[in-house]
Amino acid sequence: MMRKIFLGAAVLALAACSQDGGNSGQADDVGQSGDEVAATAQETVKPSFDCAKADGEVQQLVCKMPDLARMDNEMTRLYALAEASEHMSADKLAELKATQRGWIKGRDDCWKADEKDHCVMEAYAMRIHDLRQGYADARADDAKGASTGPFAMTCKGLDYGIGVTFIQTEPGAAYLQWKGNGMAMAHVPSASGARYQTMTDGKIASLFTKGDEATLALPGEPERTCKIEDVG
Repeated sequence: MMRKIFLGAAVLALAACSQDGGNSGQADDVGQSGDEVAATAQETVKPSFDCAKADGEVQQLVCKMPDLARMDNEMTRLYALAEASEHMSADKLAELKATQRGWIKGRDDCWKADEKDHCVMEAYAMRIHDLRQGYADARADDAKGASTGPFAMTCKGLDYGIGVTFIQTEPGAAYLQWKGNGMAMAHVPSASGARYQTMTDGKIASLFTKGDEATLALPGEPERTCKIEDVG
């Protein structure tokens, strides 16, 4: 299955801050002072692994960046739920462990990327989506987690549906999957609703959601109105 991970979220996020007044997260940050923002940015968050034994540049980066550590914790939570499932067969468990090993190798290869932190963010977003989509028990305890989905998104003018998973880890991300393609978008500031963006080949892709309504613009394509629904 073809996978595409797109970079450039940092530039988009900085541009959006100047346009939308610096709000961040899924909800509006009304009344948050500059000191509070700085304190949040400097918050220490431990990932699922022992940072004293962090192996390589990428694992060290996850230990240094709270947003990546939060995504690591959410991915690990989902993996544990999937692994402990009473419906897990020996063959499927072997497959789960093999894909996890492959994913870890791919994540750690982000040391080669120009924007390493965004490469790692996108790797986590993809894995969180895959675990939620492939293992029903990974979705069994969402009240304790920081991700939702996958949901089904249908858009005017498209003859195919799009699966979307949302990751609420501050600042968060969205992962879209359709017709063998995947795209991770970083959450960027928005005056209302939630906005996600990324860039590929110099073209912006964006998703804006408010309730179950959405507006999607894929790279090089016109903006479309969409509907987000639970998957039965």
